[in-house]
Amino acid sequence: MNNTFNGGAISDQVVNQQWRIIGPSSAQWSDIKEIFTQLYIVENRKLKDVREILSKSHGFNASEKMFKRRIFDWKIRKNYKAKDKEIIAKKVKACVSSGQDLHSLSFQGRPVKLDRVKRHYRTDKRFSRLLETLSHSPEEDDITIDEPPIKEDSPSTATGTLCPWRYSASNSDQDEMSLQYDNDPSNVTITRHLSPPTDFYAVESTLFHTRDAIRWHFTSFKPLKVKELVLRFPRTVSEEVRTGRIDQASEFWLSLYHGLHHIESGNSMHAWKAFDKCCQMVQPLLMSAPLHLLSCVLLHFATSWQGLNELEHHLLDFISSMASSVVGSEHPLALAFGMIATADIRDLVVESIMDLVTQGYKSRRKLDNSSLFALRVDQIDMLRKRKKFPQALTLCQQLVKDSQTMRKKRYRTALATLGRIFADQGEEYGVESVAHRILDNEASDMANANSGGTTAWACEQLGSLSLNRGEYVVAEAYLRRAVEMTVQRYPNRGPSMVSLTERLATCLQLQGKRTNTGTLRGNGQLSTGF
Repeated sequence: MNNTFNGGAISDQVVNQQWRIIGPSSAQWSDIKEIFTQLYIVENRKLKDVREILSKSHGFNASEKMFKRRIFDWKIRKNYKAKDKEIIAKKVKACVSSGQDLHSLSFQGRPVKLDRVKRHYRTDKRFSRLLETLSHSPEEDDITIDEPPIKEDSPSTATGTLCPWRYSASNSDQDEMSLQYDNDPSNVTITRHLSPPTDFYAVESTLFHTRDAIRWHFTSFKPLKVKELVLRFPRTVSEEVRTGRIDQASEFWLSLYHGLHHIESGNSMHAWKAFDKCCQMVQPLLMSAPLHLLSCVLLHFATSWQGLNELEHHLLDFISSMASSVVGSEHPLALAFGMIATADIRDLVVESIMDLVTQGYKSRRKLDNSSLFALRVDQIDMLRKRKKFPQALTLCQQLVKDSQTMRKKRYRTALATLGRIFADQGEEYGVESVAHRILDNEASDMANANSGGTTAWACEQLGSLSLNRGEYVVAEAYLRRAVEMTVQRYPNRGPSMVSLTERLATCLQLQGKRTNTGTLRGNGQLSTGF
């Protein structure tokens, strides 16, 4: 009897174990992941509704516990963290400032849940002003706030009505309170006049001025052409700009890039030459491409220069003062530069301002417009510099896709942008793959072979990777090519010519070859000896 019972118990255990393992396979879960994410995250459906849809439409059956386990494994999260809400708040403010539809906002690849953001606004009075805007959203008609309209150029005040008291308040360190009595002594009016927090007010003002500067740029601004720049600024317009091999904004970008690189490498003489060149280009840029100058500033000063605060402030102050001198101290562009330079809010506004500029171009220019393409690259590089890799990767993948219908040179630039994201994350194989794709595309584009810095960047990356792996012959070939293109003055967003020649010299020394890094032949090759 006991044996039978034990045998029955064992059989029941086997049956239970078999029942537990019944369910979709890993491959089936992988196949359904994208559809599940679309229903659960993007369309914001409840889990029970998603299960029903997948069961009826796709024949996919799994328990709620199985789904929750997969949600945990896939790291899918519906709720916002406090930090996420702060980020979304900035995006909402930028969207409101630019006059865009709030319901077109997205965060981490999915639409923003404005109802959850509104709850955050209710608990954080810094965003009381945005709450008034969001209260008119059709998503929640039950939210009503009795507040008078607030002017954009004045400190905001939040008011509410509580019977029999009329009360006006918002957070402030110092407030002024006054009491007013009507004919009825029981009805007392308490009015408090307050100013918003300093940092939020500064951010608000900066975005407001930026929006006006963008509107000015596309309505009344008349940019100077290259010929006019050459006539007015003969000493600051280089031969590359005159011949169209590079535009003024890109040259300014590269000068700042290499100047900072020289400072970090200890080459102060080369650094000061680069920064001096940048300062000379500020005035021509204000008259030819002011929004691109703004994007360059946002990109290079997106993060603070560690140990170089004085130099950083000096450069920003110079750009701000030059903007005031060229367009006027009360011009919105000058005010935006001034706020970026003087207020300690750059970390709070750089992403929103860059998004405003990019969206301004997107709404007024075709997708293949060169200025728009350059701004999209700058926006990705800025996010990469701030270590916002998921957002940068999402934008870059779309840029690579869009660039496939443009000129091949644009496609190589988009690939190089993707490669820099991989490089910053230490993904060597990703960098290597992208670099080879650039060289393959360049080989098939005979009309523009070696026409830009992306090829030099690809050769420099492949040379450095080969050097680290001990493949000195291969490394020498790639580094020589990178040096030759840099000597021929092809712009390169990678190391400067000095760094490249030093790296090539190291490669040659490891092979037992002698070289003089200071001697360059007329054809751009580094002279070497044995």
